[in-house]
Amino acid sequence: MIFPSIEDYLYKDFGETSNSHGELGLIQVPSSRILEEGNLKLHLVNNDPINSLIITATPFNWMEVSLRYTDINIWPYSPYKSFSGNQTRKDKSFNLKIKLIEETERFPELSFGFRDLIGNGVFSSEYIVSSKKIGDFDFTVGLGWGSLSTIDGIENPLSKISSTFENRNISFIGKGGNLGSTTWFRGPKVSSFYGVEYLEKRSGIRFKLDYDESNPFNLPKESNFNIGLSIPTNNLLDLNLFSNRGSELGFGFSYKANYSKMIVPKNELPPVINFNDTDIELLKQDDDVFTGTINALLNSYGLFTQEIYLKENSLIIIIDNSKYRNLNTAAKRVMQLTEEVLSFREIKKLSIGFNSNEINTSLVTFPVDKFLKYLDYSYSYREFKRYIDYENFKSFDGHKKIFTGDIDFPIYSWGISPNLINHIGSPETFYAGGLGVIFGQTVAFDKKSFMDIALNFNLYNNLDELRLTAYSRLPKVRSDIREYLKEGKNSISEFTFSRIFKPIYSNKGLLISGMKIGYLEQMYGGVGTEFLFRDINKPWYISGNFYWVKQREFNQRFSFRKYETFTGNLNLTWETPIDGVKLILSGGRYLAKDSGISLNLSKTFKSGFVLGAYATKTDVSAEEFGEGSFDKGIFFSIPLDIVSRKYRKGYAKFVWKNLTRDGGASLAGTLGLEGMIENTSSLMLEYLSNGFEE
Repeated sequence: MIFPSIEDYLYKDFGETSNSHGELGLIQVPSSRILEEGNLKLHLVNNDPINSLIITATPFNWMEVSLRYTDINIWPYSPYKSFSGNQTRKDKSFNLKIKLIEETERFPELSFGFRDLIGNGVFSSEYIVSSKKIGDFDFTVGLGWGSLSTIDGIENPLSKISSTFENRNISFIGKGGNLGSTTWFRGPKVSSFYGVEYLEKRSGIRFKLDYDESNPFNLPKESNFNIGLSIPTNNLLDLNLFSNRGSELGFGFSYKANYSKMIVPKNELPPVINFNDTDIELLKQDDDVFTGTINALLNSYGLFTQEIYLKENSLIIIIDNSKYRNLNTAAKRVMQLTEEVLSFREIKKLSIGFNSNEINTSLVTFPVDKFLKYLDYSYSYREFKRYIDYENFKSFDGHKKIFTGDIDFPIYSWGISPNLINHIGSPETFYAGGLGVIFGQTVAFDKKSFMDIALNFNLYNNLDELRLTAYSRLPKVRSDIREYLKEGKNSISEFTFSRIFKPIYSNKGLLISGMKIGYLEQMYGGVGTEFLFRDINKPWYISGNFYWVKQREFNQRFSFRKYETFTGNLNLTWETPIDGVKLILSGGRYLAKDSGISLNLSKTFKSGFVLGAYATKTDVSAEEFGEGSFDKGIFFSIPLDIVSRKYRKGYAKFVWKNLTRDGGASLAGTLGLEGMIENTSSLMLEYLSNGFEE
């Protein structure tokens, strides 16, 4: 046993901290550092006259992305006071950092990065930076282009490779949404920056000093040196204090957490049940007692038994899993709960089928004795996984059905949830929003037919301050969102009927389909159908959705506007060989009657945390689309049970996009068959093997 030293108790290191741009770094300049993958960080910076709200995420150990919303209060929002009043300039930007070389004992770490990668160019810059730790000191030196450079800098070293690097094309500035690749690492001059950070381990405080010649906003500047410190309150919160340009004082708050791991540990222990001799004889001889006991044990853990089949020493249990996101965790819990009951029938092989809306989406099979050896630590997972078989659902010829779940339809369920409305960055006011409640009701007529109703009631809002009407060269399929927010204070958010059709099973895959009709979402009602085909042992599947929709009135009651269209997409989803990385390629017709393709790339962590980005390009020109040039965004989903002691399936979801435009707009509120087979492939279940440890 290794005992902790006194240093383990006295020394504190809560991890690297952010600069005022949201990157890991010093005060104004970046370092080469990147947090461990799965981290998500919220950073609030008061650095007059530039104040920022930043979200930073780390999808990989070698990549950091930041979303920055900035108030530049030395510039007016527009030159027309009648249009924007006294509001100051707002800017959205996207930062990216990539690590090239990992630090070693001898060699420093090396990264390169971009600021304002898809913004309007106000903060546009690129850099190469290297950092090296020596004891409690962390030294950083780098070279910056664009807004990180000055006219007094050195000659751009890349101009020796090609004269095209001498000129920085700034014609895109102010348009927003372009990648701006014509400016990358270009310009006649570049400037160096450097700094040092000292970690005081007994307190965890980091003292920072950096040198930065840049001054893109021509602010009063007494010195190129910036000083500051970062004070951690715990593993999650930091307070940052700093002085910029030798005069200005600023501060920031940071909240960070690693969502790739369970923040709150679970401690779910299956019960120990003692059976007497009479119970044991009944369990051996009576199928009703045997299956009824299994049903009761599983139901108490949110595993609802649908069917049970028996053939000699082989048992198949079909469950509807309402609790566990990871199907491996659900399979382990089934084994733990039924272990003793199965022993009375000398069951040698157990198959667990997962069911959703009476569709059997996948099947996992294993020898019971091998699983028990794994549970009592006689087998490692590496040894046990050789006996796990993930399969497509198939007919159970030769098996006797000994249990069928009895459900008394119709089933009614309802709930109340808060409805927070946000609209940020309008010319009239920085923030418009409101608070309401949503009353939801679901009626299940059978396992495949259900009705959903959601009523929205307003409690408070200041949405009347949104006075302007959006302009668009395209049909206003999304840009009228202000009118929907203002007039839909007490409204019908959803009123739909859905039907899942009979699935088609084969050894080579599963085909499912269904239809949906009604008020599908806030802005559209209509009718449509969807299909999905997947083979559990293939890393890809295809799906499609096809809807005729009509635009709803702004008050979101029972009437419609004149605009109607057909929209639909074919989708190819590929679960790549990179752990947890999924790529979705879609093509079709969008709400504004434009046609094109969408690319969606995401990383799913073993905890269920998802980080991703998407982009859509259609036959609409950049001029027709408007500011932003094409539709794009970043999203993340945080599992609710990651901060809970109990397992549950829900997610808190966030989507960020530059602007709301009409090009490339997709329909919301569709049937969503993909959700039924999410993370059910053999590739994903092998990746999510941590579920067997929970």
